[in-house]
Amino acid sequence: MDTTYVILNTTEVKDEDGEALIDFSQLANRNADMLRYSTDGSKALVKYRGDQPSFLDGKTTYTHAEIMVVLRDVDGDWHSED
Repeated sequence: MDTTYVILNTTEVKDEDGEALIDFSQLANRNADMLRYSTDGSKALVKYRGDQPSFLDGKTTYTHAEIMVVLRDVDGDWHSED
């Protein structure tokens, strides 16, 4: 089963109190601490296998090859020198 990736704004992941706004039981990432965040902390990368969770309807999806291009872009939001 292939993994599919989606980039969310961090405001879509948890509220100001740290409470989850998405159903992590439907994701390969089991909690917000397991997510990869953009260098400025404004975006989070979630992944799932199989059917797309309904809370991700309308979001742009990426294959593994596609998300690696995004993550490796040295001028992008995800690249870090460390």
